[in-house]
Amino acid sequence: MDKRVIRKFYRYLAAGLLGLIALMLFGCDNTQNKPVDNANKTLVIGNGAGQIPTLDPGKWSDNTSLRVIHDLFEGLVFETQQNKIIPGLAVTWAVSEDKKTYVFYLRKDAKWSNGKPVTAYDFEYAFKRNVDPKTGGQQVDVFRPIVNGNEIIAGKLPSSALGVKALNADTLEIKLAYPYPFFLESLLNPVTYPLYKPAIEKYGDAWTQVGKMISNGPYMLKEWVPNGHILVKENPYYWDKKAIHIKQVKYLPMSSQTEYSQFLAGQVDMTYTVPSGFSKVQFEKRFGSEFINVPMLGTYFYWFNMKKPGVNNVAVRQALTMVVDRNAIVQSILKLGQTPLYGQVPNDLQGGIYKGLYLKLPSYQWVKWPMNRRIDYAKSLLTKAGFSAEHPLILTISFNTQESHKMVAEAIAQMWIRAFGDLVKVTLNNQEWKVYLQDLQNGNYDIGRMGGIATINEASNFLESYLCGNVSNYGQFCNDKLDKFYYQGMASLTKKAYDENMEKALLVAMKAYVTLPIYDYTYSRFVSNRVGGYDPQKNYMDSVYSKWFYFK
Repeated sequence: MDKRVIRKFYRYLAAGLLGLIALMLFGCDNTQNKPVDNANKTLVIGNGAGQIPTLDPGKWSDNTSLRVIHDLFEGLVFETQQNKIIPGLAVTWAVSEDKKTYVFYLRKDAKWSNGKPVTAYDFEYAFKRNVDPKTGGQQVDVFRPIVNGNEIIAGKLPSSALGVKALNADTLEIKLAYPYPFFLESLLNPVTYPLYKPAIEKYGDAWTQVGKMISNGPYMLKEWVPNGHILVKENPYYWDKKAIHIKQVKYLPMSSQTEYSQFLAGQVDMTYTVPSGFSKVQFEKRFGSEFINVPMLGTYFYWFNMKKPGVNNVAVRQALTMVVDRNAIVQSILKLGQTPLYGQVPNDLQGGIYKGLYLKLPSYQWVKWPMNRRIDYAKSLLTKAGFSAEHPLILTISFNTQESHKMVAEAIAQMWIRAFGDLVKVTLNNQEWKVYLQDLQNGNYDIGRMGGIATINEASNFLESYLCGNVSNYGQFCNDKLDKFYYQGMASLTKKAYDENMEKALLVAMKAYVTLPIYDYTYSRFVSNRVGGYDPQKNYMDSVYSKWFYFK
């Protein structure tokens, strides 16, 4: 990006930054140290700008839902703040010699929020209910390694055929189709958490409402105000009740700027993110230990809708991808330690074994070119694809409400206009999260922002979204070779074979320019110095549970 474009970004930022500067300069009194509902023991959390779509563990697909579900429910295993697996509701487990049979032994003091015991039958019910295509879950890939999982997801077998069985009330057996090395980690996904069958059978989809939900985690649902907050309170029957120091947790939907203002005023203990426009160094200088910034196994990217004329052409997708100046975005706009991304998975995934993989493809040699050469070549690709001043490529960039998303989208639009001139016409479409997610699922977009956050530190966690017919495949991409390599990798008997097959699948996705990668995530938030127990520096997947916290 040249200096003229960077100056344009700064002019755009100026008005918003003046307000933020004022808050930072004049928010330097001790108002941020006022107690936050300490008398009521309520932890107040900013949970992003959008409304939470669901609290059903079998149907979640976004981080705002996940944050609350993690407090309401608990699965067979739990994790430390360093993302290490530890016992959850399963106090121990045994694995067969061939690594294909897992037997979990449940703790006898695990109970639902109505006082009834949590049993292995509750897990069997949840697994079979959530894998069923009729349920409409988006995290079903977790079940693929289990016997008959793929066939059930494809609609070829009933969910009752899944290789999960309660041997008795305290013992759950899970049979795998192949020795998947990351199976225990996959059980952190809420789609594998137990469910209280009587409530779901009685209320149907309404079972997640206040007064109807029965949960088994540290907290239970107390309030859910439409277009407002969610409040959870301590579950008196939780098996590890002695470890719970925060009595209530309130989650507020709000923008990053509102979160920031409320944090300074002492009304929010923990934010979802931080306002755009300032650097990591500036925040550290101003807030010290109350500012959190950690590298994350996550990707910020845009889906291309393969069904839309124009972007359904791989040459067009390549041209649009080539001229995005990722360095300018992370260094001049975001400035919170993010790194440019050109591949489909985080650079540090699995210790970085896929970093730079795209350079194996001739169609990615442009990464090493200067921007003026990229622009010339990309322009020729659009011209050859039939676009001209008389017949421009018409694009809409869609994104959900958040200031940083808007800034990145506007920057990319300017880059495309600068590179292609009258060959393109670009508009922006900003939507509230829940509506935006529905449009992506229904294919009502051209180019749509999304983030991919690892729930397991391995490649299939990202590649599953590119499988033919996958519910989270918002680009509606389908390639038999990719599917073949993915399934061969998942069925591999060795980690080496797994990695080799996933690499082949990634190369297929990269060659097709399925998505437009922008950067590797870091996550940043403010956490009040009143809150103890949070130790995120090696928590690269940003797992957050209120169970960890206490008030100092």
